[in-house]
Amino acid sequence: MNSNKDYKQIVEEFIYDFPICEFYFLTPDELIFSDKVRIICEQQCPNYGKSWACPPGIKPVEHCIEKCSAFEHVFLFTSVAEVPDCMDFDACLEARKDHEEMTHEIRKKFRERFGEVLALSTGCMLCDKCAYPNEPCRHPDERLSTIESHGILIMQTASDLGVTLDCGNNIVTYISLIFFNA
Repeated sequence: MNSNKDYKQIVEEFIYDFPICEFYFLTPDELIFSDKVRIICEQQCPNYGKSWACPPGIKPVEHCIEKCSAFEHVFLFTSVAEVPDCMDFDACLEARKDHEEMTHEIRKKFRERFGEVLALSTGCMLCDKCAYPNEPCRHPDERLSTIESHGILIMQTASDLGVTLDCGNNIVTYISLIFFNA
């Protein structure tokens, strides 16, 4: 890493190669954390209890919040996808594949430049069927856990930041976070 460049310059050298819509540099204390997010996961998410990337397959929310807070910086980015019906949850989940692939690539770039990172997104899509709960995760170092699983109220955080969440009819906005030290 070139010590004459700050971390924002280093990120901006590669981030424009990706089809992201918006990005923001934050610190963990700018995120809105709440242990109540797990209740929403349990009651409303169809992936609850079906993946190592989601509760209860990951550590308790207090541990996840501590892990996020241990990093100096957070890079938030968005991408969009067109879906036939934005009210169709399954269609929205299917359309997120490109965003998740891009999150893996961006995480790789951050790892190359900053070392250890934590990437959170919409959830893991590495395996057709997750090994949870009968076998260990097949890809623990590549798995992307959900933002919400780590106790982050991402929609409120994004709204407070002014992130564009409504891009029009049948356009879905996806968000990822990369935690890193510089």
